[in-house]
Amino acid sequence: MVSLSLPNSLVTDVLLEDEEHEGISTKKGSSGKLSDEELLARTIEKALKTKKLAQSSNMTSSVKVALTAEDLLDQIGIWHPYPLFITFSMAFLWLLSVMPTMSPSYMAPSSPCTLDNCSFVTVQNEFNITKTLIDPGEMTSSVFFLGNGVLGQIYAVAADRIGRRPVLITSLFISGLSGIGAAYAPSFELMLVGRFFQGSCFTALTMINWVMCCESISFSGHGYASVLFGLCWVIGYCSVSPLAIYFSTWRYVQLATSIPCVLFGILMLFTLPESFSFLVAKRKRDDLVKWIEMAERVGNEEIDYDADQIVDMSSREDDNKSLLQTLKIVLQSKLMMTYTAVESFLWIIDLMIYSALSLSSTGVGSHNMHLSYIFSGLVEIPSYFLIPAAIDWLGRKPSVMVCHLILAFSLLSMYLFDHEADPEIFLIIWLIAKFAVASAFMLCFVYGAELFPTNCRSICLGTCATISNLGAVVAPHVPAMDIFFPGLHYLFYALCAFICTILTTILPETKENHSVPRSQQQSLA
Repeated sequence: MVSLSLPNSLVTDVLLEDEEHEGISTKKGSSGKLSDEELLARTIEKALKTKKLAQSSNMTSSVKVALTAEDLLDQIGIWHPYPLFITFSMAFLWLLSVMPTMSPSYMAPSSPCTLDNCSFVTVQNEFNITKTLIDPGEMTSSVFFLGNGVLGQIYAVAADRIGRRPVLITSLFISGLSGIGAAYAPSFELMLVGRFFQGSCFTALTMINWVMCCESISFSGHGYASVLFGLCWVIGYCSVSPLAIYFSTWRYVQLATSIPCVLFGILMLFTLPESFSFLVAKRKRDDLVKWIEMAERVGNEEIDYDADQIVDMSSREDDNKSLLQTLKIVLQSKLMMTYTAVESFLWIIDLMIYSALSLSSTGVGSHNMHLSYIFSGLVEIPSYFLIPAAIDWLGRKPSVMVCHLILAFSLLSMYLFDHEADPEIFLIIWLIAKFAVASAFMLCFVYGAELFPTNCRSICLGTCATISNLGAVVAPHVPAMDIFFPGLHYLFYALCAFICTILTTILPETKENHSVPRSQQQSLA
């Protein structure tokens, strides 16, 4: 007999198992009982298995396996190199898109200088355009947003059907090539055609990229992403002025603001992945695994996840729905229709006021138009840093309401104060208004991306962004209403901002939506 001290409980367990499982393939003694050697071996084997199970249990309790899209993005974290690359790439698109958007401030200003006192050749100068009640040269800006209003929704719909990545890359090439064509246009009309198609990509390069960013990073990173996007917007905004100083004609400015889109499109063609939440919503398991594996290689760390469970958590009922079926679901949902209508109105007013203040910025605060323009861009920076704190402290909905309320009162004050009699006070109020509308405009993206479910997010947000172009189209021409009495357009802006404050009360708070799997948030069924 082998002599070894073993726990009695383990020995008893082995003997009981032997009696319960008669058919085991173990050699027994003549009495039908386990020999001492076999009893020892079986007991040691069971002890090792028990220890291994205990260790496995401890490891399971200390390592969280990602079972949902939100769990996995939380596990990766907001400072992981892969989501950071996506965030910076998408934010850079705002830098690229704002340059051709704001370039008409110099290319076709509302008060263009003549060749006698200005060396820069504007659109009005080259094509001999004269101003009446409405300046035809300002169509350089209006037609840009008209193109987005007519064609922009096509990109948004395509992004929900075929993916965010192919739409973004295609938009970069269309925007860049159309802008280059406009720079070489032999006539004013052909230049407007080029600007029209360049503007059609504005929704894709300012909204779909934001949606992709939000779908590929943890919910906790949305506020930080808004800061980065805002800073890129300001950098692109302010960079138009140095270009106008360096180049002598609108053609070179148009060319310089278009070529970078083509170059960046080539880079994104080889480096940009698809949206994480889009892959989950479309149940593309293989592509999802590739996305995670790339994140592991880039971050040089292992990610614990269950791909099958992540895919299973997506909304099965919306699988393989056609575009018409998706639109029908949205149209039949009173909730989604209400949210889309309210958001659309907010986008129209915010973009109208933002465009109006921006395009007139060359005449505010300084006799130097370049300093005035740059200063009008820099004043937006504080708003982008305050947004993350505001949405975490107040919530999304109250932040939107406060911004529009501040905007309404500041615009009303601009109507009450005389610009010529009190230029310093007027300038301070103007800066407050620009700060408020920049904050409200940014919150349109943050709030909107969380308001709609993944399967129709780009369609709903695309609708909002497309309709909002009405505001941008009319923005250069709204001051014409001052023919009735001076400052009427400021009073009109103030009324619109106050209506936005009231309408926001209809929308829900989305601050706690990150606790629900992304693909299941606000189901339309």
